[in-house]
Parts: sequence; structure tokens; C-alpha cells
Amino acid sequence: MYRNMENFSTTFAVVSVVTVFYFSHSLYSSHALFTTRSTVFDSRRALPGSVYLMIRFIHQSLRKKRGHMRQNKDRELVFTLINCRYDVMSLRRFCSVGGYGWDYPDSVFRDIPLCYPEILFRRLITMIVCSEKFKLSPRGLLSVGETVHVSDAVDELKRGAFSLQARVMEYRTVRTGVEVDLSLSASRDQQIIWDSTLTLLSPNSTHTPDAYSDTDITHGLASQRCIQLTVPRTTGVWCARVFGDLCPLCASLLGFTRPAAPSLWMFSRCMAEIEKHKGAEVVRAPLTVSVRYVKPLSLPNQVTIRISEHKDAEVSTTATFSLEDHRTGSLYISGQIQRHSREKI
Repeated sequence: MYRNMENFSTTFAVVSVVTVFYFSHSLYSSHALFTTRSTVFDSRRALPGSVYLMIRFIHQSLRKKRGHMRQNKDRELVFTLINCRYDVMSLRRFCSVGGYGWDYPDSVFRDIPLCYPEILFRRLITMIVCSEKFKLSPRGLLSVGETVHVSDAVDELKRGAFSLQARVMEYRTVRTGVEVDLSLSASRDQQIIWDSTLTLLSPNSTHTPDAYSDTDITHGLASQRCIQLTVPRTTGVWCARVFGDLCPLCASLLGFTRPAAPSLWMFSRCMAEIEKHKGAEVVRAPLTVSVRYVKPLSLPNQVTIRISEHKDAEVSTTATFSLEDHRTGSLYISGQIQRHSREKI
């Protein structure tokens, strides 16, 4: 018996030492990668690990005050990921939770969903908000607006290696805190295929402000369509943008008693329903989609998606959409789609 106990203790000690060594080496390697002057990373090689970025996320959250802009001399903050490749399993997972269905990539004449490229930026965005150069606290960042521009079919990303770039564009002080614009772009052969301007808000209070509550859209009654959905307790938070959406304490940190659906999930569900009910042509490139995130969607919930199509040739907006609370009619997000002619691209 004593011999068994000694063997167990020896095995446990060896495993503990190996585990500590492995994590220490992993953290050191991630730190060495992250703190180098290089801002270009190769997807075929090692990237800063999730555990290391989570530690940086917590550290920066403690060092910086939410809702206030930290002054530093570093202005440019950009990260680039090269040699990226299309991953069908990643697309399937996104489609299964984003409203398209698991078999969406196998459908005929269907392009990669417009919102899908954004999940490819989750590592780069996390690296930006965890950086010493980032002027805001990463804790409690809220998505308040986004403009996505697609110049060509997103399916072009399937044809070969492509690059991703995330860049901080501008900080500005607003009544509810400090906003920052992030530029996200996916390019192939030095030509941008998909790009987005994502606006994040660092609120100066523990309550979620109804930023952009004055941006309600008007639906055309003749072409309006309403879709009622039951939002489950989980909405595939693996596709969230930053650790603030992944952390289970996020709801309590933001002053909510229930978890909230990621804004990207709400955006994707609206685009999926538009394609199902209005046809794929409505969301086919070239186009620009503008969306405002009014407030978070607590889970679980019942929601209504409203879609209106505009066929007036004199109006550049071809469709409008919104996601509302089914019971109260409270607005969660609103947006519009603008189609462009090939001559303008």
C-alpha cells in the first residue's frame, strides 16, 4: 500500500512539473510573440495563445478605467494575419448557429454568408484590445455600430490564401463614454474583398446606454415581413468578438442579471432571414450593410425580425431590417442594405 502511495505521489509530482513547464513555456512563447515589434503574423505558425490573451485581458482591465481614454504616444495599432485559408468546418459551425443551417455550404448558388468573415478576426480584435497601446479598457466594450462593405463575392476567399488586417482608426469622446472605430479587412491578391468598420463603446457607467436609440428605421408596410424567433439560452458564443463576450461574468460586469446574445449573432440572424425570405440577390455583392446595435438581447427571449424590401430605382437602400422584443417591441438592432452597381466598384 505504501509503495502504491509512493508511486502515485511520484507520478503526480512528475505530471505537475510537466504541466507547469508546458504552461510556462506556452505563456513565455506567447508573450515573446506578442511583445515583438512585428505586427504581421503568419497563420501557419504559432500565434499568441488564448490563455495568455485572457491574462492580458484581465491585466489591462485592472490597469485602465472603463469609459475613459488613456493617453499615450503610440498612435498606430494594427495587426495583420497572412496566409489564411478557408476552413469548411469553421463555416459549418457558424452557419449552424447563425441561422443558415449546418448544410448551408453545400447549397447550390449560395455564397459564404456576409457576416462569416468577421469571426475570423476574433483573435486579432482580442490582440488589439489587450494591447498596451489600446487606449481603452477591454472590460465591458459594447458593439454600437458597424458598416460592412463587400466589393466581390465572399466566396473569393475560397480560391486561395488571403490576409486579414485589424486596425484602430479613431477614438472619440461621446456623452455615454468613449467610442473607438476598428477597421477590419479581408483581402486576396492585394485586393480587398470584405471590409468592415466596427464601432465599440467603452461606457462610463455600469448601465448599458441606449446609444443610437434615435436611429429607428421605417419599414414599408406593403413589403414588410415579420419573423418570430425563440432565442435559446446559448447562441454559439464561440463566434463572439472579444473575451468580454466569452466571459460568463460579462453579464454581471455590465449590470445584467442574464447573459446576452453576441451582437454578431443578432446581425447574422437578420441577414439569414433576409436571404431566406427575400432571396439571395438582396445580399449579394457589391453592397454595403449598415447596422446599429441599440441594446443587448438578454437570453432566453422571444424576438421579431422585421424585413422590408425597397424596389424603387431612385432609392439606393434596397432593404431595411430590425430585431425587436416580441412582447414589448423594444428595438435591439436596426439596419439597412444598399446595393451598388459594378461600375461604381
